[in-house]
Amino acid sequence: MSETGSTAPSASLGQKNLSTIHAVAQSLAIGPMFSTALILGLVSNPGTGAAWNATLAILIAGLGVLAIGYAVVLYARRFAGAGAVYEYLTHGAHPWVGVLTAGVFFLGTLFLGGGGIYLGVGILSEGAWQAHISDNSPAWWVFGLIGLAIVLVLNHLGVRVAVRAMLTFATLSFIPMLILAIVILAKGGDSGISLSVFNPNETSWFGVTGGGVLGGVLLGILLFVGFEAAASIGEESNDPHRSIPRAVLFTIGASAAFYVVMAFAFSMGYGKEAVNQGAWALSPGAVNEMATRYVGSWFAAILDVVVILDAMALALAICVTIGRGYFALSRDGLLPKVFSKTSRYDTPWVANLMVAVGGIGLMLVSWLANYQNRFVVPGENGDLVPIFPSDGFATFILAATIGSFAVELVYLILAVVAFALVRRAGNKPWQYAVLLVAVATPLLGYFGALKPGPHDRSNVNWEAFYWTIGVVLVAVVWFVVVLVLRPANVRSAAAHAAEHRGVPPLDEGLDFEPLPEGEMPL
Repeated sequence: MSETGSTAPSASLGQKNLSTIHAVAQSLAIGPMFSTALILGLVSNPGTGAAWNATLAILIAGLGVLAIGYAVVLYARRFAGAGAVYEYLTHGAHPWVGVLTAGVFFLGTLFLGGGGIYLGVGILSEGAWQAHISDNSPAWWVFGLIGLAIVLVLNHLGVRVAVRAMLTFATLSFIPMLILAIVILAKGGDSGISLSVFNPNETSWFGVTGGGVLGGVLLGILLFVGFEAAASIGEESNDPHRSIPRAVLFTIGASAAFYVVMAFAFSMGYGKEAVNQGAWALSPGAVNEMATRYVGSWFAAILDVVVILDAMALALAICVTIGRGYFALSRDGLLPKVFSKTSRYDTPWVANLMVAVGGIGLMLVSWLANYQNRFVVPGENGDLVPIFPSDGFATFILAATIGSFAVELVYLILAVVAFALVRRAGNKPWQYAVLLVAVATPLLGYFGALKPGPHDRSNVNWEAFYWTIGVVLVAVVWFVVVLVLRPANVRSAAAHAAEHRGVPPLDEGLDFEPLPEGEMPL
């Protein structure tokens, strides 16, 4: 590979030397500690989420995402490439479906880890600086840009460097957060331990103005978005048809257990009355508050660093996903050739820069759109009161919701198409039941988030929905353009990710030995 990189359609991403542990690291870097700090509380939002039933909503979301993960596994055991969802649906359904869905997925992901994460890093870093160093903190966007630069450098140096950094950050951040949950529960929380969080009658399945348990499910699914990130290193893995499925299912299971424990602990820590009033949901420093209250300010300082490290792990993982996605589309002639340029470290350095487009773009949105004063609710005196403490935080929540809507649409398509995979393999009825759960999960999440809440732009869910429609329209326009101008490229999309011929029937375990070359499965 030359210093200037490659733009040929056959451009590659280096040797196939990544193992299961690398795939697990890539998937586990969905940012469980970061999500606990800034997203988990959103599930308890009394207006758009599940309030006191947040733990129940997260449990339901975890089970639903596990079903979605199983659908992804059906593809991962057959196809491997840098574009993941793109290759899966191109081969599993039709090139038109794969290409169009790829457009929605990679645009939607820009609002999450490709953009919104840097707002989150900036907000967390600013808060930590003000809490533990000085009130005179650099602006949040300065920290966001520093985080963006670090991510781009590490990803430029190679996927193994990036993955090692992800695994290190995630490992260092897990133990202190779990200790916090144990201490909160050991001290009995605010007013004792209660299992009523699992009783939907404490709130309702559907909120009065939106949300409810099912609204919380939509936000709960957001916690898991990115679990499929392991699939983006399939082209660089030595046995992707085994390592990717293992990583996907392990990540979802471990993350679901962690989120349920943390949600239960934080609910107990704040207490029912405070949670139902939005004290947890609207706090950008919930982890700091809980750590200071139940352990001490010194532990809060440790956790602030932990959460920022985990946010960086998430940013690294999503950069890997986005960079390889745009690289794969460019290599197949569906995007300009410049996106398939690779560095001397075999990394798609131009495609990686798309995270800068997302991050800087959302910073501009936060300055120009004034979302803090657009997302308001009536106050005690009848005045309109902002829901979020700053424009940056409001834009972060909006971007996360937009990304969630877009990516969950892709999950829905993956689950629907997976029925054909199961049917062709002639497998068992329970697999259809799992896929029905996978289909129902995003649909119920959408319904809970958008019904019956006010359909105006003071509602963050509906504002995000309108943005998501824009994302889909942009993807459709791009798809029509490439279909008209480069029909042959669409027809031959993802040709490098041909079906793996050594895959056993779908009802066999994941731990299988590949069949000898040329031998067909029974």
